[in-house]
Amino acid sequence: MQDYQSPRSGEHRQPGRYLSESERMAQRNKKKKKKQKQRRMLFGGAAAVLIVIVVVIVLIVKGCFGRTDALAGTWDFDGTMTYVFDGNGTGVMALPSISYDFTYTIDGNTLVIDYSNESVHDSTYEFTVDGDILTMVGGEGTVGGTYKLTRQE
Repeated sequence: MQDYQSPRSGEHRQPGRYLSESERMAQRNKKKKKKQKQRRMLFGGAAAVLIVIVVVIVLIVKGCFGRTDALAGTWDFDGTMTYVFDGNGTGVMALPSISYDFTYTIDGNTLVIDYSNESVHDSTYEFTVDGDILTMVGGEGTVGGTYKLTRQE
């Protein structure tokens, strides 16, 4: 007794019949298209995973470094001196008769101010923000002391 397999879907040939050249080419093209589709899916998935990884790394790095927006705004010290932080790492210390531009970085609760004018000492502060009150404790480059500044509108 001979065991015949049923033809696969799309195949209509009799047992023992060889495929014609056009049928073989059609099968090859079908397999080729299937492999191409699998490659596109694989590369598309890999690209999506890579994009997600890059976004996560950027967000982690941005969260750990350069968080300068915590101080964004204008802060008044004593009615005559104000600090203006732009939220992007630059600012100005303004006195009634002169102002000093600076760049700043924040690392955790440490504020480092680098003045453009070399006659002004760069300074480091430990800071906290509680509502509209900025408290800075003088560190390196300062005379020490605790300074309380009020956020201006």
